[in-house]
Amino acid sequence: MSDFSLKIALFPAKEKSKETSPDHTGNIEIPAAQLEEFIAYLRSAEPEADWQDNPVLKLQVSAWTNEMKSGKQYLKGQIQKPYKPQETAPAQSSSTGGLPF
Repeated sequence: MSDFSLKIALFPAKEKSKETSPDHTGNIEIPAAQLEEFIAYLRSAEPEADWQDNPVLKLQVSAWTNEMKSGKQYLKGQIQKPYKPQETAPAQSSSTGGLPF
């Protein structure tokens, strides 16, 4: 399975009609060429518990402050499957020279 990298952009809200209105709004872009990889991940990922112990699928989000041509700042980033270090194989015993017998 290939990796996927979704792009996000969050722009400052033009106006807040009330205190609970979002500070930033934007979109997630899923490249059509990566759609199958993204769906395969969603189908095969092992759920984890969230802070309320509900099963959830997690995605890693990274964001950077960027600047528009107009000088206004926005958040630009990407969404990927969570990084998990690969498990290392146990060391072979030196008494057999690393051979399986």
